[in-house]
Amino acid sequence: MTGETILACDLGTGGNKASMYDAAGACLAGAFVPYRTFYPRPGWHEQHPEDWWDAVVRSIRLLGEQRGLAGVRCVSLSGHSLGAVPLDGAGELLRDTTPIWSDTRAEQQVRRFHARVPEEQWYLRTGNGFPPACYTAFKVMWYRDQEPDLFERTTTVIGTKDYINYLMTGELCTDYSYASGSGVYDLKGWGYDPGLIDAAGLDPGLFPEIVPSTRIIGRLTGGAARQLGLEPGVPVAAGGVDNSCMAVGAGNIEEGRVYTSLGSSSWIALSSEEPVVDPGRRPFVF
Repeated sequence: MTGETILACDLGTGGNKASMYDAAGACLAGAFVPYRTFYPRPGWHEQHPEDWWDAVVRSIRLLGEQRGLAGVRCVSLSGHSLGAVPLDGAGELLRDTTPIWSDTRAEQQVRRFHARVPEEQWYLRTGNGFPPACYTAFKVMWYRDQEPDLFERTTTVIGTKDYINYLMTGELCTDYSYASGSGVYDLKGWGYDPGLIDAAGLDPGLFPEIVPSTRIIGRLTGGAARQLGLEPGVPVAAGGVDNSCMAVGAGNIEEGRVYTSLGSSSWIALSSEEPVVDPGRRPFVF
């Protein structure tokens, strides 16, 4: 293959789609590898993070079979939101399965949190409109309350695409779009809210550093490059949460533009220069 290309992955609810683009933004090839979601109890929706990595590897190698990978000059991911992947001080995964965005096991933790921070106040600060138990901070509280041995060894909790970025580069961070689903993010302050973290009874250090989605966070390590079939040292961008990247891909980047998404979850989104919340807290249909 001739010419420089960008390799993008969408780590979705049902699988990973890898796509290759040329410098003009034209899609040259795509490949999809599915993975399973497990439902061991009511409200529990789990996936194996190792399955994410396997799907990324396999889908990128399928692209290599279609087009070759010699021209790849950057890799970036989007990923399904509200992940809670616990890592220890050595960066090792502490749980074989982790709850995904739709998991609602943390209802008890939500009730305790809202006894300290009223739900309306929390919503107006974070803009988080899904059922509260879906958000990362409450899942982390559940780890603390239900799996204390695991929680004691946890030094950071990261999201889906951030875990893949870590395996690619060894760097631990997230971006603003993904952090906005942590449940403890100040939507207008562009950062974690210390008061919300304190109300959750969590250590601020559990939440990863926030960087712009466009930042090059590191480069492919030799080990990751060998698995993926890419050259070591290829830059890796921070990427973003899937719905934010979807908005950009749909051209929804100007004030007043609207787009709709139809997938494992579905919504209609409006582009606005300022965050918009609904003071009436009209119920979100889930």
